Amino acid sequence: MRPTLLLLLVCAAALAADPTPPGCVGSAPLGKFRVSVARPDRVVTLPIEELTAIPEGSRLIWDPVHLSSRLSPDSEVAALIIPKKRGALEVLPAKKASQGEAWDLPHGAEVVALVIGPDGLNMGKVKSLVKKDEDLLPELAAYAQQTSQVEALVQTLADSETAGGGAEAALRGFSSRWGVAMPKLDPNAPTNQQANTLLTAILPSASAYDPLAPRGAQMQQTTGLAASIAGLFFGNTVGLAAGGAALVANLKSGLFPNTEFRSAYSQAADAGVMAFCAKNQPKSRTKLAYLWAYRAPATTAPKTEIAGPAYLPLGAKSTVKVGAAKELTRARDWRLVPSAGGEAVPVAVMPAADSIELDLTKATLVAGEYRLTANWDWETIALGTVHVLPFGDLSKAVLPAASRDKLVQGSGTVTVELTGADFEFVDKVELQKVAPRPPKPVAAFFDLPKGPRAGPQTTMKVDIDTGAAGEYRLLVAQDGGKAQALAVTVLPPNPSLAKLPVRVNLGESEQALHFEGSGLERIESMTSEAGEIVAGKLRLKASAKPGDRFAIALKVRGLDAPLIVKDGIEVVGPRPKIVSARRSATADTGIELREDELPVGMSVGFALAVDHLREAGSGRPRLELGCRDGETRRALALAPDERAEGASLTFDGGESLYLSVDPGTVGFAGCELTATVTVAPRGASDAYALGRVMRAPVVEQFTLTSETAGAGQYYGVLRGRDLDLVEKAGWDAQNGLAAPGIPAPVSATQQSLRIVVPWPAPAPHAPLYLWLRGEKTGRRTKLAE
Repeated sequence: MRPTLLLLLVCAAALAADPTPPGCVGSAPLGKFRVSVARPDRVVTLPIEELTAIPEGSRLIWDPVHLSSRLSPDSEVAALIIPKKRGALEVLPAKKASQGEAWDLPHGAEVVALVIGPDGLNMGKVKSLVKKDEDLLPELAAYAQQTSQVEALVQTLADSETAGGGAEAALRGFSSRWGVAMPKLDPNAPTNQQANTLLTAILPSASAYDPLAPRGAQMQQTTGLAASIAGLFFGNTVGLAAGGAALVANLKSGLFPNTEFRSAYSQAADAGVMAFCAKNQPKSRTKLAYLWAYRAPATTAPKTEIAGPAYLPLGAKSTVKVGAAKELTRARDWRLVPSAGGEAVPVAVMPAADSIELDLTKATLVAGEYRLTANWDWETIALGTVHVLPFGDLSKAVLPAASRDKLVQGSGTVTVELTGADFEFVDKVELQKVAPRPPKPVAAFFDLPKGPRAGPQTTMKVDIDTGAAGEYRLLVAQDGGKAQALAVTVLPPNPSLAKLPVRVNLGESEQALHFEGSGLERIESMTSEAGEIVAGKLRLKASAKPGDRFAIALKVRGLDAPLIVKDGIEVVGPRPKIVSARRSATADTGIELREDELPVGMSVGFALAVDHLREAGSGRPRLELGCRDGETRRALALAPDERAEGASLTFDGGESLYLSVDPGTVGFAGCELTATVTVAPRGASDAYALGRVMRAPVVEQFTLTSETAGAGQYYGVLRGRDLDLVEKAGWDAQNGLAAPGIPAPVSATQQSLRIVVPWPAPAPHAPLYLWLRGEKTGRRTKLAE
């Protein structure tokens, strides 16, 4: 719609000294007047256009406020009345238009028509003529009805253009009030063409107008849609033609002979004041008369009320359901009356089909309960109670801990609950990802316990999609206003523990808890009724017994409430414990072995005494051998009566196991051989050290030769195995001479090694001592000189 100048005058020069009253768009003013009706039983006099019925015994009052220069001092006004019960047209006497006048209406009125004569009225002998003309009454009534519609349409569009609103919204309001289907406008069409489309909708006789005809044959082009409609109404005799040809003929020949009639319409000027408007054209040599008519709708006050409790936010527009709301278009002077007493507050109300819109943006109200009332003619109608409340302070809205903990990635669409504010006026909720370039917010479904605008509601449910973890903003808006942002977090998936329950043993003062699973790095601490857990170790409570199961409460980073893992801990009996290991005699190597040494290549027997080896409900024991050198490495596992290469295991009594093993099949030289007994479900014993694995030479023969190796030294020859371990030889543990070479093979299983020893020996048949590589003292052998 192109911008318009509503007060554009068709002939500005002719009206330079006579400013147009507000409302006379596309037309010329006749003046401003009050036309009202008084009742003898009422103090208040009401403007005629506010009335739905003009009762019997009332008075029609003419009160000039401002006369246009078009009206001479001799101007007159006469009233034509169609009585409420229909009958003959009543023609009331002409009176001075420049002064206040009144006519009695003993029969009331359905239609009031005013004939304004700028230079007076030449009224003929009308009574007999009128009574004979049966067509005049319906034609005048139709003219009044259609004129009222044109007035309303022009007024509606003019108000919309002044306020800067769109024509479409204004036309919807007009259609709702008058029950006239308005056509859809082409915004690209010329203004006059749009005006013709609208005028034709309410006055079919306007269809003869051709908006494309030359301007000389049509009205002057105007820029406003409201002004264009007014111009069409006047410029093509549409107004008078609306009543029919008989109306024009009878008015001229019967009532006002030798008079040229022109249409007039009214527009609102000041409060209770109408501006009468007419076509802007030069005066005619023929006596002029302007016809304006009003038809009272004759409707009664609707018996309707607000549907259910109504809660309205302060300072905003609200839609309230009302039965038969479209019948309230004639109600006026809407106001809210405090239920607790006090002055009524005027409010703007716009009825629709099944609701009314209350505009409180300019109303000075305080929160409270009010009665919604309006005037209907001289009566007051009440529609019920409304509650006016302030908007909720959404800055106080919070997401409780229970709802925050539900926002876990992969949980689907989760319903959370907001608290801390009054949410009754919330009308939109959106979810937006927090990012350097935030994506467009996504609408989120929300639900109020009582429904929107149904009274204070301190909770609100919102559905949130947990498809992706991260930080989000929950945008909550009231009544289309600015959204309040509430920070929410969708957490990563919760930690998950596998291989549960974790078993703990009776008889342990403190035992470590070992868990497997995902997301374990987010676990900050844990508690359980099984006992105190400190730094991942459990101190089992004294009352625990085998078979008991306990939940574990996990404190997870990001979660407010602990994450409960049911049956996370199971109590079992005490672990097996190796209390001793008696070793059998080792095969003879010909060289001294220390108590903890286990030579490679020779079977060693162990009798293992084990506490809690056999308990009710326990499985078969299993022995695991390992070699410990900084860390334990399990190398061999046996159950009783099982055999493996270089090892076997049997029961040896009720609480004992007998192990036979070649240490070389499990470990390597220098490591510590350990044994661990496992009994399901009670677990494994602590590792028990059996001894240190070593390579030891086997010396079988020593021969002293006569070959000298220097002063006081002679060569000798050793025979045996693994002689590469021998570094020195001598006759005591502190003094030894280095072997001059390396072993030489004698057979597939035997070696020989040349050594040097002092001579003579300290005593006859003195034992020979050998130093193994890296050792500081010699080892006694069974060999002698």
